[in-house]
Amino acid sequence: MIHVLLVEDSSVFVMGLKLALQSDSGFASIESVATPGAAVAFLNAHPETDVAVVDISLESETDGLTLLGILREAFPAVRTLVLSHYKTPAYILKAISSGASAYLAKDSAPVSIVEAIADVADGKSLFFGETIDADRITRIFGGRENLLARKPQGLTPRELEVLQLTTSGYSNSQIASALEITLNTVDSYKERIKGKFGLDSIVECVAFAVKMGLVSV
Repeated sequence: MIHVLLVEDSSVFVMGLKLALQSDSGFASIESVATPGAAVAFLNAHPETDVAVVDISLESETDGLTLLGILREAFPAVRTLVLSHYKTPAYILKAISSGASAYLAKDSAPVSIVEAIADVADGKSLFFGETIDADRITRIFGGRENLLARKPQGLTPRELEVLQLTTSGYSNSQIASALEITLNTVDSYKERIKGKFGLDSIVECVAFAVKMGLVSV
């Protein structure tokens, strides 16, 4: 069961995100604060917190990016995920450098945000969601090799199913039949997997996923 703290000063956004998280039985508690100071005080009082979801543009004494560094030093057991309107490379790189395990844009689908928080709580590595261009992420980290060294993950359950079936030797038509989807949808999933891994072919994705333990042979 996951304990989450939302550090967000938009009450409307907090309400929507809480509704999305409450629909998932994997979350034990979902609390929220509006300022970095309140976040530090909350975490001091609630050491069981697993994930802090932080907005960058907090209208307070300290911005979200600075807060990430504070949390990394003071609460190393708490994993952090950034939710922001900004898709600027400088913000993304600063957030990851400050210890964030994920950086998602606020226009991400609610289900993607819920999955990302669960992945971060589970100890998985970088997750960028679907609305931040994969080529931009690759450039931010100075090329594909450097990105792979950071172990990007964040596949959705269906993408993971497609990758596992591909690893098991299923053809596109067999995958489509097994998952009851169209061939075009299978192709779309594979393109998204390649984008998230920053790789050119699905064969490279399979090899990387096996190496990282995401799928089994």
